[in-house]
Amino acid sequence: MLPSLPDEPPGDGAGISADDVGGFDQGSPLSRWALARYLVGRAIGESVGRSLLVVALVIFGLAAAAEWGLGSTFLAVVLGILGLVVLVLRTGLRAILRRLTAAEHYGPIEARLRRLVSDTRGDVLRELRRVGLPSHAATLPLLAFRLTGKRRTATLAKLRGFDVDRAVPRSRLDELHMLLRSGLGGS
Repeated sequence: MLPSLPDEPPGDGAGISADDVGGFDQGSPLSRWALARYLVGRAIGESVGRSLLVVALVIFGLAAAAEWGLGSTFLAVVLGILGLVVLVLRTGLRAILRRLTAAEHYGPIEARLRRLVSDTRGDVLRELRRVGLPSHAATLPLLAFRLTGKRRTATLAKLRGFDVDRAVPRSRLDELHMLLRSGLGGS
């Protein structure tokens, strides 16, 4: 009778799986919180930018319809000016967002950051819906107006219920930490 072999070879560590190591979070709890907020802010900013572009295109379409369908040059010009105002607002928002997030500083990794933001966008919108805030492409710009108007207090109270951990999975935060380290030249 032959001796039975052990299930795992002794001593060489070949039988150890990644599950045996345990969880490892990149960075401190404060840096994870800040980077999660960064991804959430960028995702909301990108969504608002897209929404404003769609709104501007619809307004320009209405301006064209007013000129050709109704024959009203005045209405077409007013709508055209309104469309330009929306585009200027969108450009200003994107410039502020780029400045706040230092997008030009992370040039080499910006494409990957955009993909992370895009991956996070759906989760962010789902979490906004859960707390009862505007979360669709057409209604997301209303969130900015709600933060400045009469409903500001109620909107801020709902935003406090926003759970970043639901919107930004740990794997995305870990990847963001690694990307930022490589973009900053750190180890």
